[in-house]
Amino acid sequence: MNRHIIRLKHPASWHTDSWNNPSHGNVAPDNGAWRDALRLGNGLTGALIHGVIAEETIQFTRYELWHHGNPGPQIPDVSDAFRQMRALIDAGDYAAANTNLFAKALTEKGYYAEPHVPYPLGSLKCLYAPASMFRNYERGIDMRSGESFVRFKIGTVQFMRKAFVSRADDITVIKITADAPFTTSYYFEMHEKEGAFHELYSHAIHSCSADKSTGVNIYFTGDISTTIADKRLFVTGREYMIFVQAYAGKAPSDFAALRRLSYEELLARHTALHTTLYDSVDIELAADDAHNASCEQLLAEAYDDAASPVLLEKLWRYGRYLFISSASENGIPVPLYGLWPGADDLPWTQYVANENVEMTYWHVLAGGLSYSIKPLIRYYLEKLDVFKESAQKMFGMNGAWLSAYTSPGVSGPCVPVGVISNWISCGGWLSQHFWNYYCYTGDQDTLRSDIMPFMYEVARFYLDYVTYDENGTMQLYPSVSPENTPGNLMPAFYSENMGHQCPAVKNATMDFAVMKEFLTNFLSGIEQTGLYTEEADIYRNLLAQIPPYMINEDGAVKEWMAPDLKDHYYHRHLSHIYPVFPGKEINAANDPELFAAFKQAVNLRELGGQSGWSLAHMSNIYARMGEPELAIECLDTLAKSAVNNALITMHNDWRHMGMTLDLQDFAPVQMDANFGAVSAIQEMLFYCSGDKLFLLPALPERLSCGKVRDIVFPRGRVDLEWDGDRIFATITAASDFTADVYIKKTLIETVSLKAGEHCTLRC
Repeated sequence: MNRHIIRLKHPASWHTDSWNNPSHGNVAPDNGAWRDALRLGNGLTGALIHGVIAEETIQFTRYELWHHGNPGPQIPDVSDAFRQMRALIDAGDYAAANTNLFAKALTEKGYYAEPHVPYPLGSLKCLYAPASMFRNYERGIDMRSGESFVRFKIGTVQFMRKAFVSRADDITVIKITADAPFTTSYYFEMHEKEGAFHELYSHAIHSCSADKSTGVNIYFTGDISTTIADKRLFVTGREYMIFVQAYAGKAPSDFAALRRLSYEELLARHTALHTTLYDSVDIELAADDAHNASCEQLLAEAYDDAASPVLLEKLWRYGRYLFISSASENGIPVPLYGLWPGADDLPWTQYVANENVEMTYWHVLAGGLSYSIKPLIRYYLEKLDVFKESAQKMFGMNGAWLSAYTSPGVSGPCVPVGVISNWISCGGWLSQHFWNYYCYTGDQDTLRSDIMPFMYEVARFYLDYVTYDENGTMQLYPSVSPENTPGNLMPAFYSENMGHQCPAVKNATMDFAVMKEFLTNFLSGIEQTGLYTEEADIYRNLLAQIPPYMINEDGAVKEWMAPDLKDHYYHRHLSHIYPVFPGKEINAANDPELFAAFKQAVNLRELGGQSGWSLAHMSNIYARMGEPELAIECLDTLAKSAVNNALITMHNDWRHMGMTLDLQDFAPVQMDANFGAVSAIQEMLFYCSGDKLFLLPALPERLSCGKVRDIVFPRGRVDLEWDGDRIFATITAASDFTADVYIKKTLIETVSLKAGEHCTLRC
C-alpha cells in the first residue's frame, strides 16, 4: 500500500561539501549526496543508493568498519585532579575548576585515547549514457519489504532498478530491467584506495582492501553479454540481477546456491524476517489514498504551513524502518548515522550516551522491537572492566564510571572536555533502558546475568561519589547538566553557543533525578532476584537522602539545585526535565505544583538554541505533559528546519532561518531525531506508567482520526481506533494485570485481565 512507500522526484543531492573536511589524506572529499540517498540495511550490511541515471553510485557499509581510533594505554591515576576540582568548587572558583584538569592530568601522564569512527566500505559505480532526455523519474523505498526502486523513462524505454539487503542471507540483490537492451559499465571503488585490489571477470567484479580483510564480491546473472575495458565491466542486456556480497573482518562464505534463486525467491526470504519486525506495531494517521505525495511535496507543505498527518505518519514509519534496518541481534547498537556513514571522519559518529544513544532507543519497547536492546546491553557490559578502572583511576572510587563517548574499540576517557569527563549519569541513564527491557520482556536470565551486575557497579560508584554539606544535605560535584553552563557563569559576549564554557559545577538536577530513578529500579531488582540483598539497606538510605527539586524565580524547575547557579535558557539540552520524561517520577496527578514548574522550564527554552534532536526531545516531553499542540509544533519546526528530502534528520538548520543553532554550512546527519520523532508520535497516542494506561493522552487536533495496532506495554498490547469523538480500544493481556485506563486524560475504567484475555472499550 502507498502508506508504506516513500517517494522522491529527484536524485540524491546536497547543497555544499564545505562541511566535510577530511583530515586523512587518503579520503577524497565528497559532495554530501549520500546524506540524501535511499537507505537499505539488515543491521550488518548497509547500502546507500543515490538514484542517479547516468552516473549512479551505490555505497556499501559494514557494521564492523571503524578506524582511526586509539584505545590508549592503561589509564593513569589522576584522582588528584578530581580532588582538586572539588576543592576549587568548595571555594566557589568554578572558572578554575573548569580548566580541563582531567585532560591536563591525563596528558601529563602520557595518556591519550581517541574513539574510532565508522567509514564506508566503498561504492559500486554504474555508468550509463542516456540517448535522450529522461521523463517520469522517481525513486523510493517500500518500507514494509525493505526494497528500493529507481525508475525513469528514456524516450519510450522504461527503466527500473530494484534492490534490497537481505536480512536472511546478508547479501544485496539488485534487479535491473528495461523495455529494450542497454549497456552500463560497472566498477567498484574501495573507500581505502591505497593498495586496494580490483579484478574483473566475465560476469563478476572482485575488490578488496590491501590486506584483503574487507571487500566485495559482485556477480551479474541473466541474459547479458559482457566485455572488459578501461578497468570496467560493460554489461549489455534488458533484464539481469547483481549480487553484492560485502564483507569485513572474515572470509565470506560461498553463495553460489543463492545465485540460482530468482529475485522474488530471495526477496521472500528477506521479507519473512524484515516485514515481521516492521509489522509488529502499526500506526495509521491518514487514509491510504492520501499517501501519493512525494517527500518533496510533503516537506514543501510543512515548510509553508505545518506537517500534514501524511508526513507525520511517514516520519513514524521511516524512522522505524531506519532503526530496523540498522539493528541486528548479532550486530552492535544502532549508531547515530544508523548503518550508513557515507563518508569518513564524520562528526559525532561515536556512541554519545548523554542523549543520542538514549533517544535512539526510546521508541523500541512500545514499538515491539525489544530484540534490539540485547546488543545495547552486551555492548556496555563488555566494557565494564574498563568502566571500573576509570572510576578508580579518575575519581579514586569503587564501581563503574562510564564515559559518554565510546566506540567499539574504545571504552575509557577519550574526549577529555568538561561536559564529558565530569558527567556522572551515563551509567544511570543507560540502566533505564536495561531495566525497561526487563519490565517489558520479563527476561529473568538477562536481568540476573547482565543487568543487575551492571547496575551494581553503577550503584557502587554513586555510593562513593555523593558527599554532604555541613547541614547533612547530599551534594554532587563536579556535576554537569549536559551540555549547559549556568547563566551567571556564561560570559557576557560569546561566539560559541554550544554551552561548554563552564559546565562542571554542582548539583545538576539531572544527576539527582537519574540517581533517584536508578536506585529505585536497582532496589526493585534486588527484591526480584535476591542478589546483593546484604547491601540493600545501604542503597535505601542513599535513595532517602536525595534532596527535593528546586524552583527558580521564574517558576521553573532549576537546572542546578544550588542557589548560586542561575538557569541558562538558550540551550538545546533538556536534561533537567528527566523526572517527567524520559523518567516517570513526576506527573500532573502526583505533584501538580512541581509538574507545572517542569512545564515552565520547557516553555522558557529559546527556539534559536535548539537542534534537530532537541526538537524531537521537546516533542516527547510535551506529549508526556499532555500538551498535544506544543508537541506537534516541535515536529513542525523539525520538518521546517532539519529534515532533508530523503526524510533524514540533521543536527541543525542549514538554511539560516533562526529555528535552530546556526552553525553555518556545518549541518551533519543526526538520525537520533528520526528515532525521537517515532517516540514522540507514539507518546501522543499511548503511554503506560505503572498500573495506568493512557490512550490518546496528547492527541493533536489535526490527527482527528487514526488507528494503532499492537502497541506494547509491559503486560500486554493495545489496539486503538478513533474518528473524531468516537474511540474504540481493545486491550489484550500478555500476563495478569489490573490497570486504570484513561482516554484523553479521563479515567474511563479499571480493568483486570488474566493472561490471554482481552477487553474492549468504547466512548
